[in-house]
Amino acid sequence: MLVDMDVHTRIDGDGQPESAQQPFRVLFVCLGNICRSVAAEHLFNAAVKEAGLADHVESDSCGTASYHIGEKPDARMRDALARAGYEYNGHRGRQFSRRDFAAFDLIVPQDDSNYEEVIAKAATPEEMAKVVPMSAWFADDCPLHEVPDPYYGGIQGFDDVVALLRAATQQMASDIARAES
Repeated sequence: MLVDMDVHTRIDGDGQPESAQQPFRVLFVCLGNICRSVAAEHLFNAAVKEAGLADHVESDSCGTASYHIGEKPDARMRDALARAGYEYNGHRGRQFSRRDFAAFDLIVPQDDSNYEEVIAKAATPEEMAKVVPMSAWFADDCPLHEVPDPYYGGIQGFDDVVALLRAATQQMASDIARAES
């Protein structure tokens, strides 16, 4: 899905165009910021680098809950990412804040509950428009409508989430590359 993303010019708080030198900023959101959102951030960063967009696109991740502020990602997710060939980047959990609407151009909740939590904090239609569920980048034949939370399951659930997010974040990077050209 090609979401309307202007990676060249955005409007600042005064209604004036910002410099095209500003990177396009993406924020991935899940519940605790120790599994899905941090995996999406890692995988997206790799996809952006592979697409040659690392100088133009940045990402971060956070959670809607405060359970894991300051913690490393879940060891099972770090292991699943390592099995898939990705290294832990030192990320520590943080909580979503209203300030994130100003700091990011695209906010990507991993499931319906987190989508509703983020939308509820949006104060303007412009802020609401920045919020797009991760499922917008799922393959057309994907039976899922959100990223499942692997936290209470086994190792396979973490590997499945990494595979799902790898495909989705590669699609996101491809869409951003097309929007940039």
